[in-house]
Amino acid sequence: MLGYFRQNVGGYLRANIVAYFFMILIFVIGVVVGALAVKTLPDEQKSELISYLHIFFTGLTQGTENITNGGNMISSVMFNNAKTIVLMWILGFTIVGIPFVLFILFTRGFIIGFTVGFLVNEYVMRGLLFAFASVLPHNFFAIPAVLAMGVSATKFSLLLVRRKTYGKINLWYEAAGYSVLCMVMLVVMLFAALLEVYISPVFMKVVATLLIKE
Repeated sequence: MLGYFRQNVGGYLRANIVAYFFMILIFVIGVVVGALAVKTLPDEQKSELISYLHIFFTGLTQGTENITNGGNMISSVMFNNAKTIVLMWILGFTIVGIPFVLFILFTRGFIIGFTVGFLVNEYVMRGLLFAFASVLPHNFFAIPAVLAMGVSATKFSLLLVRRKTYGKINLWYEAAGYSVLCMVMLVVMLFAALLEVYISPVFMKVVATLLIKE
C-alpha cells in the first residue's frame, strides 16, 4: 500500500511540476520582498517593534506570556488557517480567482520573509535561531498545504475556462476531487495550528533566553 501511495504521489508531482514551480516562485518572491521591506521601515517603527519584542521575549522567559493557553488562541489560529483554505477553495470555482490565489501565496511568503528578516536584522544569528523556532515547526506543514491548494485552485479555475474545449470532462467529478483535496489540506492546516499554539512556543521559550541577553 505504501508503494502504491508513493507511486500516486510521484505521478501527481510529475504531472504538476510546472504549476508547483510557479507557485513556489511566487511564494519565494513574497519571502524576498518581505525580507527587503525590513530595510524600508522608519526608525521609529523599528524601535517600537524592538521594544515590543523585548517585552515579548521577557514574558516568554518569565512565563508571564500566556501563549500556551489553549482557549482563545487555538480557536483563532485554527479559524485563520481554515479561512485561508476555504477562501482558496472558493476562488478555485471562479474564473477570475487565480490572481487572488497568487496574492494569498505572495502575502504568506511576505509575512514569513518580513518576520525572519526583521529578527535576523536586529539579532543576527540569535534572531535566525528564534525565527526557526517560531516559524518553522507549523509552517513545515502549512506551507506545503497552501502550495498544494494554490496549485489545485489554479488548475480547477483553468479547467472551468477550458471546459468548452474539452467537452468530455466530467466537471462534477473534477469538483469532487478538488473538494476532497481541499478537505485534506484543511486537516493539515488544523494540525499546523496545533503545532503553532502548543509546540512552537516551547522552542520559542528556550531561544528567547538568548535574545534578552545584552
